[in-house]
Amino acid sequence: MSISVVIFDLGKVVFDFNLSKFTSAFSKKTSKKGEDINKLIFEYWDLAASLETGKITPFDFYEQLAKKTHYSGSYNEFTVIWNDMFTPISGTIEIIAAAAAEYKLAMLSNTNELHFEFLKGAYPQIFLLFSGFHLSYQMGARKPDGEIYEKIIQYYGVPPEELFFTDDMQVNVDAAKKHGIKAYQFTTPANLIADLRKEGVDVTAAV
Repeated sequence: MSISVVIFDLGKVVFDFNLSKFTSAFSKKTSKKGEDINKLIFEYWDLAASLETGKITPFDFYEQLAKKTHYSGSYNEFTVIWNDMFTPISGTIEIIAAAAAEYKLAMLSNTNELHFEFLKGAYPQIFLLFSGFHLSYQMGARKPDGEIYEKIIQYYGVPPEELFFTDDMQVNVDAAKKHGIKAYQFTTPANLIADLRKEGVDVTAAV
């Protein structure tokens, strides 16, 4: 059965990100050191989960994080440093461009409104290659929740075996496989090309 839709995770697959860059800039507006900020952010990971599932707004996230960390910067200052951590993964971008010529492309990501809207505005040439965006903050669920994969299969209306999915986290890949999706862990663009070829997806233009 041939692949109908190629689905990419966003972070660490299409875009790399450096959380330390954010924590370094964030800590300059607090009385805490960078390593303390890292600890606090992971300590309040549930807050980020609430943001990524749309349970709280970006401003709520800022207010609660600022209160917990004694951050003195404005919301606008926060959004700048919160978004200033991403760089495109060049090899993946080439694969996307090659695959888009023949296949329907989609994005499935645990993300938040601030990150997604920033990236879409900063890199429109990349996002125009995708026809579908399945985002945790809009769907009210995060990978590896089974609900996400069920919604994807239902949305495209094809057998799950016709969906190819790549994600940097093995737990998300395993969850997709349980639903019959052809899923592979992303490690490098070269390995992604090999995995796509296993499923009959030709991206020779990216080589």
